[in-house]
Amino acid sequence: MTPGLHPHPALSSQSGIAIGPILFVIAMLAVLAVAMQSGGGGFGQASVTDRISADISTQANLIRAKITECNTVHGTDSNYDGYPSSLSGGTVTPTLVKNLTCNGDTAGQQNLWTGARNTSYPPPTTGFSDWYYVNTNSAGLGGTATGGRCIYIKPTSSGQQTNSGLVAGLTKAVSKFTHSTTNDGASEINYDPASSSQKVVLWITVPAQGSEDSNCVP
Repeated sequence: MTPGLHPHPALSSQSGIAIGPILFVIAMLAVLAVAMQSGGGGFGQASVTDRISADISTQANLIRAKITECNTVHGTDSNYDGYPSSLSGGTVTPTLVKNLTCNGDTAGQQNLWTGARNTSYPPPTTGFSDWYYVNTNSAGLGGTATGGRCIYIKPTSSGQQTNSGLVAGLTKAVSKFTHSTTNDGASEINYDPASSSQKVVLWITVPAQGSEDSNCVP
């Protein structure tokens, strides 16, 4: 053996990195991530609840403000309906909020979101359909909305009353408004946590109790 040089000692079975525990931790983190994404676990359910609560309440307030803004600008007196229309072929029909027009604005600038007073339209939160709007005034000038004016949103799948995270989220969202489970002629928002549709209805103008449009019933 060359003087001054020493062979490397054999590696001990106790040396090096313990790879087994690291792989176990990685596997557990992967399982936790899947559970959170699915919403099935406690962390996932809380995440879904908080997201729905924040999104629904914020979007409802913004949409109501934009619709009311149109009437504020163009509803000059009680004989003029400055709110966006939801007529289709002369029939009151639920209309996508993202497609609403403020008819009093200049032609080409009438879209509620991209027109004269542009604002970013809030896309529906994950698992929900688009927001819809109903204005029961079928006459326009000189008419009245006896069935009220509302916006509503609901999950894309029915039977969601068993989804505890979703129901908890909607319950938190509507608690930020004056609400009841059925229309009482005074509440801002109607929501029934036991309904299969899980529809949330926000009133722009509230009708007399019992005269609300059927589309505006949770």
